[in-house]
Amino acid sequence: MLPVHFLRRAADFGLTLILWVYFLFGYPLLLLILLFPLSLRLKNVAAVIQMMLHLHMKYFFALVRLLFPKTSFQITENVRSLRSSIIICNHLSYLDPILLVSLFPRHTTIVKKTFFRVPIFGWFLKTAGYIPSAPAEMSGPAMIDHLESIKRHLAAGGNLFVFPEGTRSRHGEINPFNRGVFSIARYCRKGLSLVLIQNTDKLFRPGTFSFATQGKHAIAMELIGALEPDYQAKNFSLSAVVSQSRQIFEREIAARKPGQEKS
Repeated sequence: MLPVHFLRRAADFGLTLILWVYFLFGYPLLLLILLFPLSLRLKNVAAVIQMMLHLHMKYFFALVRLLFPKTSFQITENVRSLRSSIIICNHLSYLDPILLVSLFPRHTTIVKKTFFRVPIFGWFLKTAGYIPSAPAEMSGPAMIDHLESIKRHLAAGGNLFVFPEGTRSRHGEINPFNRGVFSIARYCRKGLSLVLIQNTDKLFRPGTFSFATQGKHAIAMELIGALEPDYQAKNFSLSAVVSQSRQIFEREIAARKPGQEKS
């Protein structure tokens, strides 16, 4: 008789393989089926690619729900309804960005600059209007062009979501924030929507290939704050906005620890 742990690992591997096959090959299939009708309806190349990525990820998580019936998704309506927003989130898992893409038909985000050099994939990133990370070029002509494109994207109802930690947290605590997205918000004269993500790292653990298919996971997203800085104020401080945002995340994460009650 095979050991239980071997059967569980085999199940994890098999179900994970199904998901990765869809992840890799589902998008080209959607491209063949939906590219032309979406192009006629949206008449904007970036909007078409964003919509197709959105549908691809939406179906990906529908497959997750089907394969992992013990996994639930608790995403509040005030997150789902965000539009024309700059969204900052904590970062726990590689699932975080694709979960956000699955929620928002019009979206963009900041992607590591090296990914733009990858053949085909880099073209899709650029065509979709994603922004390469280039903190040293924040005031250069290329970055100004990106900032203006973000303003147009937000004005058209799209969202910009960013993980200011820059990398996944391996301990659940919030890492130091980069200032880039806050500088973007100041340039665009936009407020900030703070969204807390929970338990994506339980479903897809950092450093592993397989999904944890056997556990009962409650993936959650909720709006924990909205900041409207007065960018015109004489005493405006970008550092203070960064600090305030991070403190809100720290407080909300602490309130959700076992044995703690949310105040």
